[in-house]
Amino acid sequence: MQIPKVIRHVTDPVIGRIPVPIIGGVNRGRLWSLASAAGGYMTGRRGAHQMAVIDALLRKGDVVWDVGAHHGSVVLCAARRVGPTGQVHAFEPAALNRTYLRRHVRWNRLANVLIHPYAMSSYDGEAGFGGSGSSTGYSLNKGEERVPVRTAASLVAAGTAPAPTFAKIDVENLEGEVLAGAASILRKDSRLIISVHSARAYASCTEFLRGAGYEIVESVALAANVAGTWQGDPDMVCFGPACQDRERDRETLKAISF
Repeated sequence: MQIPKVIRHVTDPVIGRIPVPIIGGVNRGRLWSLASAAGGYMTGRRGAHQMAVIDALLRKGDVVWDVGAHHGSVVLCAARRVGPTGQVHAFEPAALNRTYLRRHVRWNRLANVLIHPYAMSSYDGEAGFGGSGSSTGYSLNKGEERVPVRTAASLVAAGTAPAPTFAKIDVENLEGEVLAGAASILRKDSRLIISVHSARAYASCTEFLRGAGYEIVESVALAANVAGTWQGDPDMVCFGPACQDRERDRETLKAISF
């Protein structure tokens, strides 16, 4: 049963400061906020298949961009996998989400993580951000919170972060816009995992990526959506044309039934 928002408005500021250990999944043993522990986060079941894919594909020394970082599940996994020689850049525009994200980074002493307050798209500017229901579904151009919007290219040019060798993109139907804003900085050896929220987003992503020479591996769920009715936000994994160990990574995806 979901706790009504009026009650959570009172309780979350208190229990949000209480750390509890994650008891399952790739982040087992990491500390997580009690206020964010429901919905499978504390058990490790939330997005478990995507998390397993990310955990399997990351390498020591990777520069990771988590675009749409929310409370930081991917950040926790990536920080461990890339090690002290790697970097994790977490992009999360919602102020409340960043509050939890910062706590999780601080509680787990993740020295290789940087948090950025930007929404990513194909332009630089400002826009509304938010939505109804769970904050996992918040989106650009919805809601009343005003947030800064940046392209990946402008952030690299400003020295905010180096171009990623690995990126996770989960931005509620604006995946194609994020890629368009990254066109000039995507590395030929980079790997991407993209949560695709609609047939329109699928079309824009695949057109862009194939034009850039990327190999696209569709998850079983994504292939089913393309062939039928769209449901949820299934993933695609994309390998740049100069990506090393691509054959090994394909075999890894098969082994975990991607």
